[in-house]
Amino acid sequence: MVPSLKQGKEVTPLQLEHYAYRLDSFFSKPIVFLLPRAPRYQRVRYAERGIFYIMPDKGYARLPFLYTGKKMSDRTRAKRLTPVAQYLLLSHLQFESLDGKTLSEISSLVPQSYLTVSRAVTTLEDIGLGFSDRFGKTKVLHFKFIGKDLWEKAQPYLVSPILTVRYYDAFDGSGLIGGINALAHYSHLNPEEMQTLVLERNLVPEDIGLEDGRYRIEVWKYPPIGGGPWVDRLSLALSLQENKDERVQKEIELMINAIWSTE
Repeated sequence: MVPSLKQGKEVTPLQLEHYAYRLDSFFSKPIVFLLPRAPRYQRVRYAERGIFYIMPDKGYARLPFLYTGKKMSDRTRAKRLTPVAQYLLLSHLQFESLDGKTLSEISSLVPQSYLTVSRAVTTLEDIGLGFSDRFGKTKVLHFKFIGKDLWEKAQPYLVSPILTVRYYDAFDGSGLIGGINALAHYSHLNPEEMQTLVLERNLVPEDIGLEDGRYRIEVWKYPPIGGGPWVDRLSLALSLQENKDERVQKEIELMINAIWSTE
């Protein structure tokens, strides 16, 4: 189905994602938007939201589903977890089990569209961490491993959640606590004077920030998982994996072990 926008009507990528989700639930077909020309950064934002589009003015189009008829051997298989696939995996490990849930159920639990969740599940299948069963048009996700075993099997495919880091002398926004101060909450480590705040990319201030400042702002590739005010433990561990301090790495190991200490 190809809906088009009214002349002069402007919508955000997030709004288009919501429209696509609602339309997909009715038609069970790929939803492709007929859009006016847009600069590259805007097209990147559309892609991040899993939006399919045609821009006839410039001949741009994003229609990856047209290649689904190719043989599986012709498709490039994922070698790393995408941010959304990692989000699903870490959510499953720490908060609510996604095993046995349909893709529609999963998309209602996480801030991602059905189509984005579907691609994330394909990534989990590609790297051997999960598989899916089909019941008619319904697709159900299953993980091949459980608990700490799943976390350890995922190690070669995990990525740091940090997209970029900025600094500010004054920051009037809000975010979850990350970095060493979050680790101090989960461990016996002492907090730092500089506060690290974690933001989603769509909540980052317009200015580019400083090379140094009183506040350290981490922009993450996916939303911090679970309730605040601290980021989730597994994403935190991945965000600190480049820290060479032996005390930090020891506390990270203890923090992770504590997740499964009651199993």
